[in-house]
Amino acid sequence: MFSLIMLPLGYIAPEWLLLINIYWAIALPSNKRIFLAFLSGFFIDIVFGQPLGISSLSYVIFIYIILHLYSSLRYMTISQQMVVIFFLLIIKQHFFIWTFYVFGLNIDYQSLIISSFISGALWPIIYFSLRFMRRKFQVDDI
Repeated sequence: MFSLIMLPLGYIAPEWLLLINIYWAIALPSNKRIFLAFLSGFFIDIVFGQPLGISSLSYVIFIYIILHLYSSLRYMTISQQMVVIFFLLIIKQHFFIWTFYVFGLNIDYQSLIISSFISGALWPIIYFSLRFMRRKFQVDDI
Protein backbone atom coordinates (compact mmCIF):
# COMPACT_ATOMS: atom_id res chain seq x y z
CA MET A 1 0.00 0.00 0.00
CA PHE A 2 2.83 2.42 0.86
CA SER A 3 4.47 1.62 -2.49
CA LEU A 4 1.31 2.70 -4.27
CA ILE A 5 1.10 5.91 -2.25
CA MET A 6 4.70 6.74 -3.15
CA LEU A 7 4.18 5.85 -6.84
CA PRO A 8 4.44 9.48 -8.05
CA LEU A 9 7.95 9.64 -6.56
CA GLY A 10 9.06 6.83 -8.88
CA TYR A 11 12.38 5.24 -8.05
CA ILE A 12 13.15 7.80 -5.32
CA ALA A 13 10.47 6.27 -3.09
CA PRO A 14 11.70 3.94 -0.33
CA GLU A 15 11.30 0.22 -0.81
CA TRP A 16 8.52 -0.33 1.71
CA LEU A 17 7.73 -3.92 0.75
CA LEU A 18 11.36 -4.96 0.85
CA LEU A 19 11.86 -3.34 4.27
CA ILE A 20 8.77 -5.12 5.59
CA ASN A 21 10.04 -8.42 4.17
CA ILE A 22 13.43 -7.82 5.80
CA TYR A 23 11.83 -7.21 9.19
CA TRP A 24 9.78 -10.41 9.05
CA ALA A 25 12.81 -12.37 7.83
CA ILE A 26 14.78 -11.16 10.86
CA ALA A 27 11.95 -11.40 13.39
CA LEU A 28 10.53 -14.78 12.33
CA PRO A 29 13.00 -16.53 10.02
CA SER A 30 11.49 -19.19 7.81
CA ASN A 31 11.78 -20.45 4.25
CA LYS A 32 8.27 -19.08 3.65
CA ARG A 33 9.81 -15.61 3.58
CA ILE A 34 11.48 -16.38 0.25
CA PHE A 35 8.10 -17.13 -1.35
CA LEU A 36 6.62 -13.96 0.16
CA ALA A 37 9.58 -11.99 -1.20
CA PHE A 38 8.92 -13.44 -4.65
CA LEU A 39 5.25 -12.42 -4.50
CA SER A 40 6.19 -8.94 -3.27
CA GLY A 41 8.71 -8.50 -6.07
CA PHE A 42 6.21 -9.72 -8.64
CA PHE A 43 3.69 -7.18 -7.31
CA ILE A 44 6.29 -4.40 -7.59
CA ASP A 45 7.10 -5.44 -11.17
CA ILE A 46 3.44 -5.22 -12.13
CA VAL A 47 2.77 -1.91 -10.36
CA PHE A 48 5.85 -0.12 -11.71
CA GLY A 49 5.60 -1.67 -15.19
CA GLN A 50 9.03 -3.27 -15.07
CA PRO A 51 10.02 -6.43 -16.96
CA LEU A 52 8.54 -9.29 -14.95
CA GLY A 53 10.95 -11.05 -12.67
CA ILE A 54 13.54 -8.33 -12.07
CA SER A 55 12.26 -7.25 -8.67
CA SER A 56 11.14 -10.80 -7.85
CA LEU A 57 14.62 -12.19 -8.36
CA SER A 58 16.31 -9.35 -6.51
CA TYR A 59 13.87 -9.62 -3.56
CA VAL A 60 14.37 -13.39 -3.35
CA ILE A 61 18.16 -13.06 -3.40
CA PHE A 62 17.99 -10.23 -0.84
CA ILE A 63 15.81 -12.16 1.59
CA TYR A 64 17.94 -15.28 1.08
CA ILE A 65 21.01 -13.27 2.14
CA ILE A 66 19.10 -11.80 5.10
CA LEU A 67 18.04 -15.29 6.21
CA HIS A 68 21.66 -16.44 6.09
CA LEU A 69 22.79 -13.36 8.03
CA TYR A 70 19.93 -13.80 10.49
CA SER A 71 22.02 -14.90 13.45
CA SER A 72 24.36 -11.91 13.21
CA LEU A 73 21.70 -9.34 12.23
CA ARG A 74 19.50 -10.32 15.14
CA TYR A 75 22.12 -9.28 17.69
CA MET A 76 23.20 -6.05 16.03
CA THR A 77 21.99 -2.67 17.18
CA ILE A 78 19.46 -0.89 15.01
CA SER A 79 22.08 1.52 13.67
CA GLN A 80 24.34 -1.39 12.70
CA GLN A 81 21.41 -3.13 11.03
CA MET A 82 20.65 0.10 9.20
CA VAL A 83 24.19 0.26 7.79
CA VAL A 84 24.17 -3.41 6.73
CA ILE A 85 20.75 -3.07 5.10
CA PHE A 86 21.87 0.12 3.34
CA PHE A 87 24.89 -1.61 1.81
CA LEU A 88 22.79 -4.61 0.79
CA LEU A 89 20.30 -2.21 -0.81
CA ILE A 90 23.14 -0.55 -2.74
CA ILE A 91 24.19 -3.98 -4.05
CA LYS A 92 20.57 -4.75 -4.96
CA GLN A 93 20.21 -1.44 -6.78
CA HIS A 94 23.37 -2.12 -8.79
CA PHE A 95 21.94 -5.50 -9.79
CA PHE A 96 18.75 -3.66 -10.77
CA ILE A 97 20.70 -1.12 -12.84
CA TRP A 98 22.67 -3.91 -14.52
CA THR A 99 19.51 -5.80 -15.53
CA PHE A 100 17.95 -2.63 -16.92
CA TYR A 101 21.15 -2.04 -18.89
CA VAL A 102 21.01 -5.60 -20.27
CA PHE A 103 17.41 -5.05 -21.37
CA GLY A 104 18.40 -1.74 -22.97
CA LEU A 105 16.15 0.34 -20.73
CA ASN A 106 17.07 3.74 -19.34
CA ILE A 107 17.11 4.28 -15.61
CA ASP A 108 18.17 7.16 -13.39
CA TYR A 109 21.14 6.00 -11.33
CA GLN A 110 20.97 8.90 -8.89
CA SER A 111 17.34 8.30 -7.94
CA LEU A 112 18.04 4.63 -7.16
CA ILE A 113 20.93 5.53 -4.88
CA ILE A 114 18.78 8.17 -3.15
CA SER A 115 16.11 5.49 -2.70
CA SER A 116 18.69 3.30 -0.97
CA PHE A 117 19.61 6.12 1.41
CA ILE A 118 15.95 6.82 2.18
CA SER A 119 15.17 3.12 2.69
CA GLY A 120 18.17 2.70 4.98
CA ALA A 121 17.19 5.76 6.99
CA LEU A 122 13.64 4.48 7.39
CA TRP A 123 14.76 1.11 8.73
CA PRO A 124 14.51 2.10 12.43
CA ILE A 125 10.96 3.38 11.93
CA ILE A 126 9.92 0.19 10.13
CA TYR A 127 11.67 -1.99 12.69
CA PHE A 128 10.12 -0.39 15.78
CA SER A 129 6.62 -0.04 14.31
CA LEU A 130 6.49 -3.66 13.10
CA ARG A 131 8.00 -4.92 16.36
CA PHE A 132 5.31 -3.01 18.28
CA MET A 133 2.60 -4.56 16.09
CA ARG A 134 4.10 -8.04 16.41
CA ARG A 135 4.18 -7.80 20.20
CA LYS A 136 0.77 -6.16 20.48
CA PHE A 137 -0.97 -8.80 18.37
CA GLN A 138 1.31 -11.61 19.61
CA VAL A 139 2.36 -12.80 16.18
CA ASP A 140 4.39 -15.97 16.48
CA ASP A 141 4.47 -17.04 12.85
CA ILE A 142 3.00 -15.97 9.56
